[in-house]
Amino acid sequence: MDIGKSFSFMFEDDRWITKLLIAAAILAVGWMLFWLAFIPVFLAFLLLAGYQVEITRRVIRGVTPVLPEWDDWRRLLTEGVKFAVIGIVYALPAIIVGICLGIPISLLGNKVGGDPNWISCVFGCPLACLSFLWAIVVALLLPAAVAFYVANDDLAAAFRFGAVVRFTRENITTYIITAVLAWVASLIGGLGSSVCLIGWLATYPYSIMVTGHLYGQAYLEASGQSVAPALEATP
Repeated sequence: MDIGKSFSFMFEDDRWITKLLIAAAILAVGWMLFWLAFIPVFLAFLLLAGYQVEITRRVIRGVTPVLPEWDDWRRLLTEGVKFAVIGIVYALPAIIVGICLGIPISLLGNKVGGDPNWISCVFGCPLACLSFLWAIVVALLLPAAVAFYVANDDLAAAFRFGAVVRFTRENITTYIITAVLAWVASLIGGLGSSVCLIGWLATYPYSIMVTGHLYGQAYLEASGQSVAPALEATP
């Protein structure tokens, strides 16, 4: 994998500043309307998730420019919804365990004479450990699952769990590197919040662009493919 490429590819696009500013504006509008309803900020994140998926698709197919134009918002929103569905399904075991352990915590916590600290320790610690371990599993599997969907243009491909797990296991080094670098990208995404919270509007979109590129590169390397000859994106 060309790690440096994932962190620098966007700067090779002549219109990267415009594309980044549009992403930042989407986030800004979403947050400004957050106080009215949660839907605008939710839609903003879905659009950015869709943008990430489209970058992964372009990397896998060798399409240039890798950064898509913001000219098909409906498509990006649809891709974002699909990305969210994939993420939720893979996180589902942790969600189910959380609900199963959360109910006893709630019931016993309301019991007269119960010790809330003891109850939290007995049920909360295992829950935290299991959630952490599953988060690692998801971080390894999600890049492959998203790439399976993109490569096949079939959402069901992301849920061929046996194939996804086997593919990830057989290329575990590649996907460990991808998970770590995606985590680094997320840290960069959060750094902008230290600049009067405004910088986050630019660093978060940058982080999802990096992550999308990483997902595409990981799939190409894991499947033994070289990057396809560059193709110009069709209007």
